[in-house]
Amino acid sequence: MRTKTLLLTAALAVAGIASSKAQVYSVNAVGYVNTTLVPGFSLVSNPLDNKAGNKVGDLFKNVTPSIPNNLTVYVFKNGGFLTAQYDDIEGGYLGAAAAESLDPGNGAFVRNPSQTTLTCTFVGEVVQGQNLSNPIPAGFSIKASQVPQGGTTAELNVPAGANGDKIFKWNKTTQSYETSTFDDIENNWLPAVKPLEVGEAFFIFSKNGTTWTRSFSVNG
Repeated sequence: MRTKTLLLTAALAVAGIASSKAQVYSVNAVGYVNTTLVPGFSLVSNPLDNKAGNKVGDLFKNVTPSIPNNLTVYVFKNGGFLTAQYDDIEGGYLGAAAAESLDPGNGAFVRNPSQTTLTCTFVGEVVQGQNLSNPIPAGFSIKASQVPQGGTTAELNVPAGANGDKIFKWNKTTQSYETSTFDDIENNWLPAVKPLEVGEAFFIFSKNGTTWTRSFSVNG
């Protein structure tokens, strides 16, 4: 019941953040990622390290054709949401979430209040290393690949869960969750999680918590 309550709160209070038909352009380890923000909610990640703290108020400034008034970013923290809402008079984001760090490997919901699909451009460095570590706490969290790659959970090395752990993938078209549950007998997520796009995040429920580890280099 608590699971349904939290997810319903997430869907209603936030309902989603820009998935993406993201395009990735990189020279060495520096580049940019274009992520689409559909009308309504999308669930997006920060795919690059901007080396300036990755504050929400900075990450969502590069929106084209323009940032609509009241575009809102929802950061999930301590079981609830903090918000940052764009104010066109102030020319910036207002709210507690504006100062929150959204490092690569984490995501947030974004609500595009307009009827136009927008493009948010993330600029920064590609996270690289032999032992990249992305902690997944016990309970609910929003997670994503630390590096700008799309693919299946297996290709992205999403860790196996405990029996009953759940992944909630946001469908930006239907504006609803697609739920997959980890089955320890099959040792897999059922039904299979659809491939994730570059710059896409997902909600996850982990009974015990775990760590998402992988190695990545732009040189292969």
